[in-house]
Amino acid sequence: MNKYKSMAILQDSPSSGSGLLAIFCDLLPEDQIDFHPWLTEDMFPARLNIGFKSCASFKLIEGDGSEFVTLYEVPSVGYLYDKPYQQLRDNRLPRDASFHKKFIKPNRYTLSWVGPEKSINQHGFAEFININLFDIQDKYNDLFNSFFITRYLPSVANNNELTSVRRYLSLEGAHKNFILEESADKKILSNSVLSLNELFSKNKINSIYKRIIQSI
Repeated sequence: MNKYKSMAILQDSPSSGSGLLAIFCDLLPEDQIDFHPWLTEDMFPARLNIGFKSCASFKLIEGDGSEFVTLYEVPSVGYLYDKPYQQLRDNRLPRDASFHKKFIKPNRYTLSWVGPEKSINQHGFAEFININLFDIQDKYNDLFNSFFITRYLPSVANNNELTSVRRYLSLEGAHKNFILEESADKKILSNSVLSLNELFSKNKINSIYKRIIQSI
């Protein structure tokens, strides 16, 4: 049984930590061969060893985002600035340093959770995710926040195919808002009400990704 078919609920605390790191990039075809082995063998174990909750990498299947995105769940955004993680970044192994130079148009987001969320109370990510990146015009901030809480979340609360909805604000990154929708069914994400909402957002990027690897 797919664990992401479990019943999702709305809750006021984060189920998978309050921090998220997202790394977007494109890669040349010849560099894609070793990309996921490098993550699985080097990057993911090192980060799980210092307290990250889960690591996963995805490939774009629909939308206008980067070709690849790698996500890391952390207990809090503080983990992304504390010494253990910063030491990993400052003292990269040769393979690590070499591969980072191969990233094309990299974008890095450090993200802090904003509740409530829809969740099944498990670490990790579903097979398909929809990432909504956008900014909000200042005059619409209150209106969008009200829409998200009073209209959007209630509209998806009873949709068991949409297993998770998490909202984050970026401390670092090209967009202020980052909303992650998850499902075992790609069609559910293609019909997302949130992705179709053009009223309040600007500089919007909507992208559906398929999970390729995951470590928990």
